Amino acid sequence: MSCRTANPRPAIAVAGIATEMHQAREQILPMLSELKDMRLIKFEEPSAISIKLTLLGFTVTR
Repeated sequence: MSCRTANPRPAIAVAGIATEMHQAREQILPMLSELKDMRLIKFEEPSAISIKLTLLGFTVTR
């Protein structure tokens, strides 16, 4: 949960992310896996229907 709100952050649909990025779902799954490895997002494997943001921070240097 965020310190600014008592509600947990909502899940984001992977299909919606793919649509916004104008890429196929299969193309963004490696990127999502990388973000998961950095502990910035969470999702259930292997389906990866939706993701949740974690609370590790706002800026990521890659």
